[in-house]
Amino acid sequence: MPGDQVQPTPRVLLTQAELAELADAVHRAEGVREPAERLLDELTLTRRLLDGCPAGIAVLDTELRYLYLNDALALLNGVPAAEHIGRRLRDVLPGLESSEQLLRQVLRTGVPQVITVGGQTPADTTRDNRWWLGAYHRLSAPSGEILGVAGVLLEVTDALRGREDLVRAGNRMALLDEANRSTGATLDLRQACQALADLLVPRFADYAAVDVVDPEGTPRVPSDRYPLRLRRIALATTPDLTEVSSPLGLLGEFVVHRAGSPMAHVLADRRPLVLSHPDDEAMRQFSPSAERKEHYLRMGAHSGIFLPLTVHEELVGAVMVFRTGESPRLTDADVELLVDLTARAATGIAHAVRFTREHETALEMQRAFLNAPTVTGPGVETLGRYLPAGSGAEVGGDWFDTLALPHGRTLLVVGDVMGHGVRAAAAMSEYRSVLRTLAIQSSTPDFILLQAERTALTLELDRVATCLLALLDPRRECATFSNAGHVPPLLVTPDGTRTLLSLPVAPPLGVGLGSFSATTVPVPPGSVLLLCTDGLVERRDRDIETGLDALATLPINPAAPLPTLLDTVITHLDPSTSEDDVAVLLARTGPTNPDTPPLGWLPQDWVRGAGSAPG
Repeated sequence: MPGDQVQPTPRVLLTQAELAELADAVHRAEGVREPAERLLDELTLTRRLLDGCPAGIAVLDTELRYLYLNDALALLNGVPAAEHIGRRLRDVLPGLESSEQLLRQVLRTGVPQVITVGGQTPADTTRDNRWWLGAYHRLSAPSGEILGVAGVLLEVTDALRGREDLVRAGNRMALLDEANRSTGATLDLRQACQALADLLVPRFADYAAVDVVDPEGTPRVPSDRYPLRLRRIALATTPDLTEVSSPLGLLGEFVVHRAGSPMAHVLADRRPLVLSHPDDEAMRQFSPSAERKEHYLRMGAHSGIFLPLTVHEELVGAVMVFRTGESPRLTDADVELLVDLTARAATGIAHAVRFTREHETALEMQRAFLNAPTVTGPGVETLGRYLPAGSGAEVGGDWFDTLALPHGRTLLVVGDVMGHGVRAAAAMSEYRSVLRTLAIQSSTPDFILLQAERTALTLELDRVATCLLALLDPRRECATFSNAGHVPPLLVTPDGTRTLLSLPVAPPLGVGLGSFSATTVPVPPGSVLLLCTDGLVERRDRDIETGLDALATLPINPAAPLPTLLDTVITHLDPSTSEDDVAVLLARTGPTNPDTPPLGWLPQDWVRGAGSAPG
């Protein structure tokens, strides 16, 4: 056509046969000088070296057309050498990453370049890409004329794949280690499950849910008659799925899988179920309800997996994972990795499940015991509160109690069983019951503790307990104390004077070394007594003396309502930072009986610290 530019014919290099024929002709000719013969011999040798080199070698002209390539390169490319000559690189190998821009840069600047090129050639029998390492430099004539580009190529596919395999293996181990650490770093069930969900999204999925078996709704032995009920503990989605995925289940909601459903079989058989290219029927069976099937389809879910969370064949829960939209479909390698990942995470989640259930059981026991009705004698007002440690710490055996006794007296009790968990809570109930029984039969706090010590040894209680008893007698305006290894009480008189009583301290109950004493101190009408467990004043980052000093200087107004005083105590000492449970008991005495003279004031050696608070 008019205007078309005619490309000049490339100056194709002589073949090895042509070079050999030319050399023979020169050797037969008469009058040819020896240097010319040597030159032709060297050219022939060089060509043999290039042609026989195991690395691919090519020469291209300034238009990037093949002038020469050896058999090794033709074999790599899967195209006969003759079909390369005179054609451009992109015309011969359209499936190869184009490197023409780089070659033109070499032609323009003369700076050699080394690059890795990937793609496919006609020699490939699989869909996997291959990789070559290429070194290119410019060819120039003695006159400076640019003749073209020479390249040397080596296939490095196996080396790169081996390196990629090592990288993938390292990433896999790092990921499994992260699953171990993130789910095992806490005993908080919600945090452990959310750590797994956040690990899955967005790295492996667009939607992930972690459910935990509800022990009250799911039988331990799989059955075709009973549904499996799980509670949804954690969710994670990509931002664009947050709204559309909400009908699939909310945090804390129960998810019930009907008996005989695929999901029930997954949980019963402890085997994952993979959905790839799910149709309506598969999605219907996968979904616990028809409504949820519609939501899965509306999300654009195209592949998913449901994985049981098990530890030593014990079913802990399940994980549901979906990919949607443009995300690639789950591969066999993805499934294998997800199975390993959830298996690692299951151990940490199982620990959190067991701890949470024990924590809740112990807490319910504590509340049940502490909610039992308490009675005070005349002239005494009391208010107690039990504050469990945070969900990441075990429930202890702290308790408080009040008991009305004959002659208008009231016994105050605050104690702390050593240890944590259900056994500590159970031991607390035993000590509480023993003290209540003995208080009715005994007259003084020291004798009550002595009898309690003997009873604990007789019953072989496996936990020791600290305990403080205060026998209030409003008519005589006094209180008698006996202390078994416990935190001292705080006395606030009507004028605001605060005194941390320094009482003789005996060993805790259950040790077998008890020798208890009783100490009586005056308690004017309108005074406030504060008894507590060590969790109120002791912290890991400070010694107990600092906490006791803070207790002794609390700004307590003895005339304020007891709920207000209790809020003051909690606000200033902040037991939420404690790693232990806290029991606090406040008591205020009423008016004095005018027929009974008051006792004298406190001896100096009973006073630990004193001060005045604003009235």
